Amino acid sequence: MKKQLLCLSRSYLAHLLPTLGRLQSEEVDYYHIVQTDKEEALVSGLGGKVVLNMQSVVREALKNSESPRWSEPKDMREVTGFSWSAVQSDRYLPKFAPEIRARIAGALQQAVEKLFALQHFDGFLSEPVALFITHLVFYYCCKNGTRPLLWCNTYYSGYFYFADKIEISNPVRAQPLRMEDAIALRESVAAYAHNVVGDRAGPVYHHAFSGIKHSRLGYLKQRSGRSPLVLRPGMMGRLIQVARLVRAMQVRLSFPNRGDFMTAGAIDEHQFYLRCLFAPASIYDQPPYEYSAENLVYPLQYEPEASLLYFAPHHVDQVSYVETILRALPHGKILWVKEHPNQFGALNEMPWRNMKKRYENLRFVHGRQNGRELIKKSALVVTISSTMGLDALLLGRKVLVGGDVFYSRFTGAIRTESYLVLARELNRLANYEGLDSFDANVRELTEFGHNAYSGDPQPSHYLFSNENLMLLQLAIKAELSSTQKEGIVGNQE
Repeated sequence: MKKQLLCLSRSYLAHLLPTLGRLQSEEVDYYHIVQTDKEEALVSGLGGKVVLNMQSVVREALKNSESPRWSEPKDMREVTGFSWSAVQSDRYLPKFAPEIRARIAGALQQAVEKLFALQHFDGFLSEPVALFITHLVFYYCCKNGTRPLLWCNTYYSGYFYFADKIEISNPVRAQPLRMEDAIALRESVAAYAHNVVGDRAGPVYHHAFSGIKHSRLGYLKQRSGRSPLVLRPGMMGRLIQVARLVRAMQVRLSFPNRGDFMTAGAIDEHQFYLRCLFAPASIYDQPPYEYSAENLVYPLQYEPEASLLYFAPHHVDQVSYVETILRALPHGKILWVKEHPNQFGALNEMPWRNMKKRYENLRFVHGRQNGRELIKKSALVVTISSTMGLDALLLGRKVLVGGDVFYSRFTGAIRTESYLVLARELNRLANYEGLDSFDANVRELTEFGHNAYSGDPQPSHYLFSNENLMLLQLAIKAELSSTQKEGIVGNQE
């Protein structure tokens, strides 16, 4: 019997998932939730079946004053394991007035409930994006015996994993890794880790490792998933961001008759992105020239981003987090805050600039500076869930970790889930001493990879290659086949 797979097919996934559905049509029926009318046309044009168009559902609901309002199910947080408001955790819904927000959420709730009432799905495939719709579908998956498959990239290239719980740092795999594949994995992890230490490897979204030679027409390729999502400084980047902001403003003016609520709710977000691109060089400090035991590093994380929401929903305010670090630092220590390589200019925001006026031991580092060189010249790294924390472990530094990211239990990582624990560890002098944990970290990374699959579902120049598409299909097939073997049932009580 063919498997039934529900997909959240927005952004570049509106290109990728219908392609996979066409290739797996004899084994799996793909059903698509899309964000916009345009994505519905795209998915349908690629042969996919759209079962929920969020733009259409919200548009019709807001025309009717009697449309349903959001009413959070009493067991939603217990069932999903997410202890926070799904509405307030969304990137866009909080930007609307309470009444409109409740009607948007209520319309989506009714649509998803009907969708699961009409059909059983074996799996739900999505990125772990920080969106209300993700939490909503996740809830109904848990209630109806549908296997959530949230795919995430591993730290090292060429592999990805599925998570079936909100705690996306815990990968699942239906079948054990074969011996020959385990050997290949260990060799790949060790080679990648050595290249990290030598600054020869990194994530594909990083400008130094993306393989992008120029940015002309690159934005269009990024939107379709055929090129890594890499932002570049300069006039072209500013013009693209101006266009994105103008489009969001136009959609907001015509919403809900034209345009979707996510785009209409993204004006503040796009204004922030644009301000970042105009940040003056004068706000930054020169990185340290040599190692000092007085230096600490905090890698500023991209916002808004699921890595903060899912790994550390209790630490989503980075301004507060960094100020806590500064208040707790022993006398004489210097904190270097390094921007995300794809969100350079974020430290130009007023809360950060005001903080720098208050603390003489705070330094700002531009996102395009070399983060690994900064780590080498520092004694300790503090992070919430940044992959730069794992870089630091491989480079022989202890790392204070605030979030439930997968490496928080690795050798050299010290979990600091509360501000009290963070302050205590910042004042523990032994944490400023180096640690040779490289071999242990390679073993731990390899063990983590035993639950991963070969392939890469993120935007890149090889995403649509025949080999990569085949690997993604094999991984999806393996996980869907496990749903029948495990006898997954709904949680209807």
